[in-house]
Amino acid sequence: VKTLAVFTSGGDAPGMNAALRAIVRVAHWARAKVYAIKNGYKGLLNGGDNFYLLDWDNVAGIIHKGGTTIGSARCPEFRTREGRLQGAENLVKLGINNLIAIGGDGTLTGANKFREDWPDLVLELFQTGRITTEQAQQFPYLNVVGLVGSIDNDMCGISMTIGADTALHRIVDAVDALVTTAESHQRTFIVEVMGRDCGFLALQASIACSADWVFIPEIPPHGDWATEMCKSLGKSDRRALNYSLVIMAEGATDADRKPITSAQLKSILEERIGHDTRVTCLGHVQRGGSPSAYDRILGTRCGTEAVLHLLNAPEGPMPSRIIGVLWNEMASVDLMTSVTQCREIGKLLDGKNFRGALDLRGGAFEESYEMYRRLRRIRKEAPQGAIFRVAVLHAGAPAAGMNNAVKTVVRYFVNSGHTVFGAPDGFEGLANGSLKEMTWASVLGWTQLGGAKLGTKRSRPVDIANGVKKIAATLETFGIHGLIIIGGFEAYSGILDLLHERDAYPSLCIPMACVPATISNNVPGTDVSLGSDTALNSIVEAVDRLVQSAGSSRSRVFVVETMGGYCGYLATLGALAGGADDVFTFEEGVRLEDMQADITHLKLKLKHVPSAVLVRNENCSANYTTDFITALLREEGKNDTSPFSARSNILGHLQQGGAPSPCDRVRAAELSYAAVHFLEKQMNLVVDDGKVYTTSAESACVVGICGASEFATPFSVLEHETDFEHRLPKEQWWL
Repeated sequence: VKTLAVFTSGGDAPGMNAALRAIVRVAHWARAKVYAIKNGYKGLLNGGDNFYLLDWDNVAGIIHKGGTTIGSARCPEFRTREGRLQGAENLVKLGINNLIAIGGDGTLTGANKFREDWPDLVLELFQTGRITTEQAQQFPYLNVVGLVGSIDNDMCGISMTIGADTALHRIVDAVDALVTTAESHQRTFIVEVMGRDCGFLALQASIACSADWVFIPEIPPHGDWATEMCKSLGKSDRRALNYSLVIMAEGATDADRKPITSAQLKSILEERIGHDTRVTCLGHVQRGGSPSAYDRILGTRCGTEAVLHLLNAPEGPMPSRIIGVLWNEMASVDLMTSVTQCREIGKLLDGKNFRGALDLRGGAFEESYEMYRRLRRIRKEAPQGAIFRVAVLHAGAPAAGMNNAVKTVVRYFVNSGHTVFGAPDGFEGLANGSLKEMTWASVLGWTQLGGAKLGTKRSRPVDIANGVKKIAATLETFGIHGLIIIGGFEAYSGILDLLHERDAYPSLCIPMACVPATISNNVPGTDVSLGSDTALNSIVEAVDRLVQSAGSSRSRVFVVETMGGYCGYLATLGALAGGADDVFTFEEGVRLEDMQADITHLKLKLKHVPSAVLVRNENCSANYTTDFITALLREEGKNDTSPFSARSNILGHLQQGGAPSPCDRVRAAELSYAAVHFLEKQMNLVVDDGKVYTTSAESACVVGICGASEFATPFSVLEHETDFEHRLPKEQWWL
């Protein structure tokens, strides 16, 4: 039986408990033993009751908690050889030579140093009689896996660290609240966020909140930046809003590495342009609170992969690895390579080698900054080639992030010298010819708004009388060269309707892009759709509240029904992030033996804890409905020895509403930005004398996230990978 130990160290990060829970439960499933080491390296050295075995029940009810339930503490003694020697002795005597470290670069560096020193430490322990010959022979090496828990998202080699998304939630919630008072008093707000050597939080928050100016360490302002900032923020024609927003990382400097402070910015704006300016430093509020759905899922995925990595490793020592995520794909990267690059960035910044620091951050970071810079203010440029006329519309149910997607499309094309038309009410508006030209100002304030300001309907072209013919006529009348449709399966199938009629209508022979936006996350060609993250957070918040309410009533089972049509993504990921006991989906089906197993499990569980949650996808079964399952559980709960009650909760359309999450706001900008680049490239490839004509398969694509990157996948490929009856991709990554 393999024995593992897990500890958290350094600054806490929301999602650490989700990782801990997954580590324990996967190890328990694999019949391995897991020790928790209390208070990080300090507990590792002190030993004794700082080591304790964890089982399934020990990690129940912690997935929703912020911080770390096993504690974290500073331990300078571990940096000494004698400290590491004591830590090695404590591990060997408990039979542990597999270690999972959760923390930042300091934590992971210490763990790798421990691994490197291990053979010599074990030899010294044996030579001094502190361990036996058998123990020395049994544990000749230490294997280490690291999970990065850091709200700064500053680790190289992976896309997101545990805790960063929750920190963005805290920032965005605070900024959204500040905007209301800024509007009331015509003020400028300067918001300082964490990030000593990393501008991730500041940059992403600026995209998610439409900040007017951002200061980040990797891209410092040059020259007379104060005058440039004042000129931009002081322009009366720049925006119709009556407030300004500046977001800065705590480690912001100018190009000479002189610190830029919030007090300095306040003084500049007040003295030079007379802005009534206020400063808000968010501080440690960014680190606290319940983790977001994303961080719960990320922690769970990373914890699971960490255990499997150790358990499946061949006998013998192995290099230390970091388990993380690249976009949506799990990744294992060399620990010291990532940590060394992370620390090198600080040195490069101090040496004013900002280009080198940006290169180590990765291309996505710089691309995000360029996107922000291009979209934050009117900056009309001469078109690089022909001038195009583009139409944008929604199709399907509303989804959070749709508005920012339209905003990105409009501002990119307007800044590029092109003309953008919006089609109200989706394909119906396009068929009726009710296009309206959209300007920079027409999308002001759209980033933070839920729903679909442009209007959306579920109708496809084939659902409208002479729909395809009318749409073709509208495109010809307005001289449209390209089409971007933001929506769900209706958008996907609607474009297919148009592509199938290209031979009959030349005006349909233009490039088309679909930006997936649906809480159901059922559009082929992407792992995630706009709106799904916001919906998941709504589900998780509801489940958290239900579990809390059961703490008073005791012994209650909640059956929670989610949306999603025939796609079980929301139900499955919502159950995973909410810590549910089981989930019922169309893909997996519901069987009588499943229900019998659940009832047996619930009767045992509810003897010890006050609540349980089952999550059901709305179309998982025509017979095992939410009401039927609830009634069945209620009847089975009439038991003299361990009675329990059952309640149903159909979440309904609250999953579609609300302000977009930070993830959906940023994702909307990124996918739409990729879509406009795709469309512009395709139009330039075929334009001739001001006309665009193409029938190539590559001219119509879904622009989505697939695995470790963004992809534009042709409809000609996706059509064969689609279950049209159930409105699903035939293969789904999360199953």
